[in-house]
Amino acid sequence: MLFLERRSLVRIALLTSVFTVISVASASAHVEFNPDSAMANKNQILDLRIPHDCSALTKTTGIRILIPTAVNLKSFAPGAVSQHGTILKGWHEKIIKSGSRTFLDVKGPATTSGPDGGKNAIDIKFTLTPTGKAGLELKFPAVQYCDGGISVSWIQPRPADGSDPAESATPVPVLNLK
Repeated sequence: MLFLERRSLVRIALLTSVFTVISVASASAHVEFNPDSAMANKNQILDLRIPHDCSALTKTTGIRILIPTAVNLKSFAPGAVSQHGTILKGWHEKIIKSGSRTFLDVKGPATTSGPDGGKNAIDIKFTLTPTGKAGLELKFPAVQYCDGGISVSWIQPRPADGSDPAESATPVPVLNLK
């Protein structure tokens, strides 16, 4: 009997280790700019990646991104919403205002964007001019929407010590000016 209990404990320990590795691997996939840096005061194409859905049972239907004040909104131009380099039909981007805040609102039909380590990531491309000095970190808080009324708020501060943003469960997307 003692032998069976030890075998059960070993199995539980192994399963816990496997679950922890899988959880950490999937936690490292966040909504992020690709690349995460851009030239200050230059009009350019930016790419925001949505690497996974709100849960294993949902599909992404949109994302709303708060545009920081250090962005020249007159320079905004929608790009394309794509997956595997192919434009997703029915997806669109537009700037909307709510009070004194400005958002990039991106919507489309329910589309699977993971979880698979980013292989099925949805890429949102748009053109704009981030203003400010090199070294400035622009934060783009975002809410990802999925079918079934589920959403994920990408708003947590990133670690101040510059460590891996995976330490935050849902870190705010950041664009570093150079």
